[in-house]
Amino acid sequence: MDDLERKVFGPLPDETWIYPGHGDDTTLGAERPHLAEWRSRGW
Repeated sequence: MDDLERKVFGPLPDETWIYPGHGDDTTLGAERPHLAEWRSRGW
């Protein structure tokens, strides 16, 4: 998670599209609010 936040969510704008290996394509802005939840899950 630390690397993901530092290398992806930190420097890139909310408008950046991401293409996960599962689920729908999305943007960093749509996923950013979930960071604390992911961290609490141990991801």
